[in-house]
Amino acid sequence: MSRYLYKTTLLFFIAIGLITLDACRKKYYATAEDMSEYGWVMYETQDYLTSNSWFNTAVSEDANWMDGYNGLGWSYAKLMVIDSSIDNFITGLTKPQDKWNPTDIHSEILAGLTFAYHAKGIDKKTIEYGRAFLDSTVKPLKAGWVFTHDSLLNYLDVRITLAASYFSVGKFDSASLNVQIVLDSLNSSVIAVSDTSLEGRQKMAEQISALQTSLLKQ
Repeated sequence: MSRYLYKTTLLFFIAIGLITLDACRKKYYATAEDMSEYGWVMYETQDYLTSNSWFNTAVSEDANWMDGYNGLGWSYAKLMVIDSSIDNFITGLTKPQDKWNPTDIHSEILAGLTFAYHAKGIDKKTIEYGRAFLDSTVKPLKAGWVFTHDSLLNYLDVRITLAASYFSVGKFDSASLNVQIVLDSLNSSVIAVSDTSLEGRQKMAEQISALQTSLLKQ
């Protein structure tokens, strides 16, 4: 079954709340997994408020459903309720991943925490979770990470966010290194600014900002 057809079918099942099989008169109620899947459908249509509501319902149904907390983290972030986003991401890290779910939810949560802490201006935490994300996703012969529910968001966004936080805490060498990795990944011939003089730092900040803007459009 295609992903589109699966989602269309799921929307119908969730909408009626249960599935009734007339032949045996059994009722199958939506599970936390079903509710989370519908939450992601709403997330991908940018209906973040409805999405958030379904993720809340999912974790109410199953308090150990990791992807429900993942969805709450991302949807709260989109709603700009950053503290709640962080709280749910952190809770999600304590939950077991469903062995049948092929998505690396742990890495999605680490990426979410990187962005959320950066939005709060807490650079040390941004670096902590950004590095944890890289440790969990950077593997030889494997394609770079892409967010399952937004293909425009990928590992390069995490890298440039790390660069911005490294710059903010005065670790200019680490900032320049991450910028260069982003540039190389984009097949750019541009060299990352490494000059740490006052003028050089200004140029480095401008380069990081320009790449952040550019990556949002790719």
